[in-house]
Amino acid sequence: MNKKETPGLSSSETVEGIKKQMFSKLKNHVIINSMKKIITLLLFLCLTLPLFGFTLKGGVTYTVEQARKEAFANVEYTIPKHIINANRTDPNYKQNQSLIKNGIKETGDRYITYFSDGGYGIVYKNNLYYEFYYKENGKIDHIGKRYGLKFPAKKAKFDKQGNLIRIVFAYSANETFIFFPNGQLDTYWHDNVEYDLKGNVLNKRF
Repeated sequence: MNKKETPGLSSSETVEGIKKQMFSKLKNHVIINSMKKIITLLLFLCLTLPLFGFTLKGGVTYTVEQARKEAFANVEYTIPKHIINANRTDPNYKQNQSLIKNGIKETGDRYITYFSDGGYGIVYKNNLYYEFYYKENGKIDHIGKRYGLKFPAKKAKFDKQGNLIRIVFAYSANETFIFFPNGQLDTYWHDNVEYDLKGNVLNKRF
């Protein structure tokens, strides 16, 4: 008695078809498992790698690494002593105190910036690349040196001995990164308010 065969197919064709189906299922299983492993690896990397983006107040996002690279390009770590010696005490102290009291921020030869702690800054119009910051008593607190007058721009901040203490990278008039000399991010300014990395207010400009 002859064996019953599948209508329209020979025995060899039926076996071959089954083999193909089994191979296809096995192949799909391998692909799915591989994809699962890749997805798991990507998730692990996303969760463990350090974040290099930094979101500032106001919703502006800028890459810290990019800001750091721009900030430290060709920067100087000291400034000439003669600049420090000539500005240890505000040469226009009495006049500047009167201007501050009356809310005046510009004269024919200089700009004035006020701070909430009583300190103030002076920029002379004949040399816009240097900024002199004084305590309320007119004694020098620190000196800034600009490396450009357009945004994005950077400025080095030196102590009263002339040593670099901060690098300031201004992304715009409202967003500024501030770095330590070793490259670590310190704080940032948003509009006229300075924040630490936790969002606490550190200083205000008027």
